[in-house]
Amino acid sequence: MNYVTLLLKKNAKRFLNILPVILVLSFISLLYYGNSNSLKFETNHVKENIAITKDLVEDYQIILKRFKPDTEIYNDYLLFLKDGEERLELLETRLTAITKKDAQTYYSVSEKLEKRDYDDMSKNLTYEDPDSLAYSKLSLEYYRYMQDHDFAIDDRWSGIQGFSFMAFIIDNYMPIMLAILLIFFLSNLYCASNIDRMDIHKLLPMSRGKRQLSRLLSSLIIGIATLLGLSLFCILLGGIFHAFGNFEIPILTYTLEGASSFVSFASLLLPFLVLTILSILLIINIIAFFSTFLKRNIVCLLFSLAVILGGMWVTTNIVPLAKITHILPTTYFDALEVISGEMMFTFGNANINFINGVIVLTISNLVLMAAYYFFSDFSWKKKKKEKVMVVSNDSKETYHNDKATKATWGYIKFTSKRVLCRKSNIVMILLTVVVAVVFLLMNMGNQSKLEETIKGQIINNEKYIQEVQKEQSEHKKGSAEYINYGNLIKDSKNDNEDYKKVLSSIEKEDWETVYTLYPKILEKQITDLKHNESENIDGIQFFQQQIAYFEYLQEHDLAYENIDFPIYGLSFTTSLTKIILPIILTICCIYLLAQFFTLDYVKGLDISVLYPLQSKKTFLTKLILGIVFTVAMYSVLLLSILLITTLFTGNAGLQQPFMLQNSEGVWRAVSMISMFKKWFFLGVLFTINLSIFVYILSFLIREDMFVLITALLVILGFIYLPKLVRGIAQYAHLFPTTYMDSVNVADGFLAQQYGNTSISISTGISVLLVSIVVQFIICIILNNAYKLRKIRKR
Repeated sequence: MNYVTLLLKKNAKRFLNILPVILVLSFISLLYYGNSNSLKFETNHVKENIAITKDLVEDYQIILKRFKPDTEIYNDYLLFLKDGEERLELLETRLTAITKKDAQTYYSVSEKLEKRDYDDMSKNLTYEDPDSLAYSKLSLEYYRYMQDHDFAIDDRWSGIQGFSFMAFIIDNYMPIMLAILLIFFLSNLYCASNIDRMDIHKLLPMSRGKRQLSRLLSSLIIGIATLLGLSLFCILLGGIFHAFGNFEIPILTYTLEGASSFVSFASLLLPFLVLTILSILLIINIIAFFSTFLKRNIVCLLFSLAVILGGMWVTTNIVPLAKITHILPTTYFDALEVISGEMMFTFGNANINFINGVIVLTISNLVLMAAYYFFSDFSWKKKKKEKVMVVSNDSKETYHNDKATKATWGYIKFTSKRVLCRKSNIVMILLTVVVAVVFLLMNMGNQSKLEETIKGQIINNEKYIQEVQKEQSEHKKGSAEYINYGNLIKDSKNDNEDYKKVLSSIEKEDWETVYTLYPKILEKQITDLKHNESENIDGIQFFQQQIAYFEYLQEHDLAYENIDFPIYGLSFTTSLTKIILPIILTICCIYLLAQFFTLDYVKGLDISVLYPLQSKKTFLTKLILGIVFTVAMYSVLLLSILLITTLFTGNAGLQQPFMLQNSEGVWRAVSMISMFKKWFFLGVLFTINLSIFVYILSFLIREDMFVLITALLVILGFIYLPKLVRGIAQYAHLFPTTYMDSVNVADGFLAQQYGNTSISISTGISVLLVSIVVQFIICIILNNAYKLRKIRKR
């Protein structure tokens, strides 16, 4: 236990552990601020409904004056009037209840209003709209549950009571936050004892098994304390600003068919804790396993982040893996979604459940513990000889190469070698390329989507023809109904003939014919949708996009690729940059910069003062080198993906269509290369901005791992802040981090998503340039302040 106490005390006294905790707690506070606005939105929504209902009541009163009493139409409108007046009274009572925070009245009135809507939908519901009825039914159950358990006013989706906000965080953000904090804490616990790649704790008089179990116990205590600390903070936050609530808060459970019913969080607490503790143990064992090979703290941290967070992303986003997600341990990190059945419903996989989660996590933990036990000794013995070689090589280059440190070019050569020769940087680039190749192979496997869609449409049309023929047989020949059904059959057969022509052309790879015929089919479908009473705007815009896409391909005589799964050089690179590449590139750049800018800090001391260079020249050289490295990494990664994709497919895709939609919803296509110039320039400005920001952090913090985790939390936090916190999106155009997603800025998707038309290429360039200038001025001020402090000490 003395060793366990030692490890816990070392982690508790580590000042650098405080900042990520503060950042995570600040993020939770911002989320609560966003959730707390739900009452304002609810109030405004009720006021809007009151205004609409008042107008309806006044209209009904005017209409009633036009008809004689006791007539059928008069009685119908009289019923409408009474219904409107009753609804108006309920809405006004609901508004008063929100204002006075009278929860019982609020839930009672909300239940009555929902019951009226539910009854109306039950009477008028068609087969096309079953989801609305199910949603209304669940809302009814929710209001009854909250009323029966005497809870304060709360939001069903964004809890604001203490315990409901805790459940909201656990369900949506806790797995990621817990993983990041534990990786940060525990990579230090497992790697801090390594000096010159040798674990000095092995000199302690204890067996290897006891040392391993002591570290495991210490890590588990830290993990459970982190979970409880974050949960308690959520409860206190909600309790102080609204109401505490209790463990009886409702949690929506699911079956394979969909949402089922509400149960109390207390009933799910035990299985939730079991799965969460097993997940914490898995994170610990992954970090422990990596620490046997990756002795440096920052490298262990980064690879643990990549494996754990990457595994969580893969299990929830890669659709083809849905059938086997139950055997992947990272599936069960989101314990509440597993226990409630939400994940089972989302993936359509009945094997995702508590029992399988316990089995998979237990086996994974045992395998990793055994691997750590074996390799912890094996890897140490293997590295003894290698270490002598590394020390001798470093000593020759670092201390005996006087020529390399006499001038600026010597300093550039010296620092460049230290960065570029690190294997972990090369591995990062290779991993990014591997991820790109995996996505490319997946896209190549989806090129037959158009063919499959047409085949499906032919089958559906044939079924429709059979159904119509059956209906037609029930009417007399020559009747109006018989003729109408005959026309429908004729149109469907004509459609099938057109589809078969397109299908035959695809099989023959006669794309010119496809480009001519298929847009005509799509135009006919748009006409049909417009004549439909329930006009499908999204469907019309989708078909219009397809038409513009095919017309561009025909006009410029280009090879076909699926618009959603591009495979040609620049079009694939652009598509990947629209999805996941910005995050990966940002992480790679931060990792490189965190190492480079902290190379000259040893135990918090700046050894660059020993170089035969002026401090101003050292500062400028280091900053410019950092910018050059990140811009080079950004460019090299994009170029590598472009070249590899071009080699795979034999098409650079420079002239492939890039689809743009204007404010009126009209689609047009432009060449990929013309858009590449814009979003690439924006991306370069973002990397320059990122370089200067990381330099400022490194100047203040002076430890590579801490700079890495702080930069990741700040940058990625600001990137996702407008998506997570209500009300922030209207200011998103002022955040430099918004323009990391340069392709989505260029095509207007981000402006549409945030409802902020100020987000554009021109705004991004202005904001990033201003940010670069401001940050550079801050760098100069910090550098001068540091010089003055040194002079005073002398």
